[in-house]
Amino acid sequence: MPDAPATPVAVSARRILVLGILAGHVDALSFAHLGGLFASAMTGNTTHLSAALAHANWHYAVLLGCVLAIFFGAGFLASLARLRWGATNGIALMVLLLLVVQAAQFGAHARLVELVLLPALMAVQGESIARFSGNAIQTVVITSNMLKCASALASAIALRCGASTGPALPAGAILLPGLSWVGFAGGAILGALALLWQAPLPFLWPLPWLAILYIDITPARPGN
Repeated sequence: MPDAPATPVAVSARRILVLGILAGHVDALSFAHLGGLFASAMTGNTTHLSAALAHANWHYAVLLGCVLAIFFGAGFLASLARLRWGATNGIALMVLLLLVVQAAQFGAHARLVELVLLPALMAVQGESIARFSGNAIQTVVITSNMLKCASALASAIALRCGASTGPALPAGAILLPGLSWVGFAGGAILGALALLWQAPLPFLWPLPWLAILYIDITPARPGN
């Protein structure tokens, strides 16, 4: 469910930070477990796919093609589900996917399960909540958030100096994309530490954050 423009910036900041941490954590784990494949960075996967095709590395190209197709298909289905049932069901689905991925670590097909479910998880995240206090922000795409933060900062400076006469920036236009970037970096550090320390149940680390997020957005469900 898209975030209403009236949502306080502090609430949006809390939500976007949680989602950024989750995306970074999962991306770090997927990069290590899947041999350089990303669960959320489809730009990087597309670049790798092009290189694999150019070098006739067909096995790697097929894996990358599957990841891209899964991400796109899951994003499409998640968007339909969000329009029909709202964002809270997307958060619940993310919890379920993490539980399945973690359970698969005890079996022989852990890599296959990660290959299928982790890109789907990131697509669901991207389609569940994509607006924060009137700002369109994708928490699984850091490059665009860096540019949005830089652009908003430049606009704010131009307005302050009288070099621009454009409209005032939406509340949180600088802070929120910046927080997404910071959260992603922090989550990636947590994922890297989980691997370094060989910590148990690394895919369950984000569950407390998702529980907080689920409770946080539940009043925003249609009919409530």
